[in-house]
Amino acid sequence: MAVPQTVDDRKGRGDFPTPPFLVELVVAHNLPRVGSGSPVRVLDPACGDGRFLVAAGRALQAVGAEPDLHGIDIDAPSVGAATSALATAGLAGRIEHGDALRRDWGASTYDVVLGNPPYLSQLATATRRGRRSDYGGGPYADTAVEFLALAVRLARPDGGRIALVLPQSVLASRDAGPVRAEVDRLAAMTWSWWSPQRVFDANVYVCALGFTRHAGGSDPMPTDWRRVVTSGLGVPDLPPLATSGSLGDRAALGADFRDQYYGLVPAVVDELDGYGAGPTPPLVTSGLVDPGRCWWGARPVTFARRRIERPRVRLDRLSPRMRRWADAQLVPKVLVANQTRVIEAVADPLGEWLPSVPLLTARPLDPSAVGAIAAVLTSPVASAWAWHRAAGTGLSATSLRLGPRWLAELPWPAGSMEPAAAALGRGDVAGCGRLVMDAYRLDPSAPAASELLSWWTDRLPRR
Repeated sequence: MAVPQTVDDRKGRGDFPTPPFLVELVVAHNLPRVGSGSPVRVLDPACGDGRFLVAAGRALQAVGAEPDLHGIDIDAPSVGAATSALATAGLAGRIEHGDALRRDWGASTYDVVLGNPPYLSQLATATRRGRRSDYGGGPYADTAVEFLALAVRLARPDGGRIALVLPQSVLASRDAGPVRAEVDRLAAMTWSWWSPQRVFDANVYVCALGFTRHAGGSDPMPTDWRRVVTSGLGVPDLPPLATSGSLGDRAALGADFRDQYYGLVPAVVDELDGYGAGPTPPLVTSGLVDPGRCWWGARPVTFARRRIERPRVRLDRLSPRMRRWADAQLVPKVLVANQTRVIEAVADPLGEWLPSVPLLTARPLDPSAVGAIAAVLTSPVASAWAWHRAAGTGLSATSLRLGPRWLAELPWPAGSMEPAAAALGRGDVAGCGRLVMDAYRLDPSAPAASELLSWWTDRLPRR
């Protein structure tokens, strides 16, 4: 049933056929229970070669139902393949050539809307729509998010089923947030599947989500979409915490971007090559940060495609704008690595280091609190809280993409942080984690606290 296409053709349309095992899994868990002779209207709004429609039709026929299959696809060869696939399977249905997102659906509704819609990143020039989504998502919401919104609208409001294979970014990305809220208003998530492995050609991690449509309400019960990933990874739930405000009450959190990265390039030198007179602070990259430790000088880095043993920044080579940025960074702070399994933070109490993208910085409002801030970030609570806040946003299935705005919301412990900060200062990372849990008033003998500590300790870097 495959349609010959070049890789570039398929990428441009977001066309990545679903493996048979996942098609069967989605169909098996998301068709309604129906009696013999019951008509069931099924739609795949991006049907490709028709594999979801064929699987759904066969499953419905097996229980005596009468499937009415409808597919639509923007690619003409795929329309032909889907039409042939239905005929070969002896299934009745109709396949349209068109764009489901632009079609006038009128008052059409379906008992089942399922499939694997195209994934078109809005960060790539070739697939960018150049505006906010017409279906409620932000400008960077993947096209697959629009198909989710459409599917929920087209499902019969008194129990219609929705089942889609989607990029995992739908679970937590900010621009998909309005669509998630609308789905929560109109439907209940009833099934999910997720894998930490890439299961087909799309260079993304995927999930499969099943929903049951209802009439909708003004005060829906929100779904924790990120639990699809956290449950799959075994991230423990957080027990009740004793807290006092948030990290953002004690520090200004920030992140730099490509402008700062490229602004540093002409000024970065290797100490081993000599670097002239004047101030030359060390440049710290994300790979040099471990919990409670900076490996500058002990571990080489790659910066701007150069291998550098001991990177420093010649401030005299910076533009005036970049020099102002550097001066603002050369203060007591905490550096926080990004795209890691648990939060990895290190204190810079003397303000000696300059951070490189994608490090985050936490600059304490009271410089004496720098050790406490590093310690609270170096804890099981902070990492589990971050996973429940941002699961599904990392470059890999098992990494976290941290953001300064939401990391500032991390609850601050009600107890004293002095013991934990002292432990981290002497290099006792595990001890720091236990003492931070004490500051949150967690009983280490309680099963939930013990599970949390073990989960975090098992994921600390072993270097």
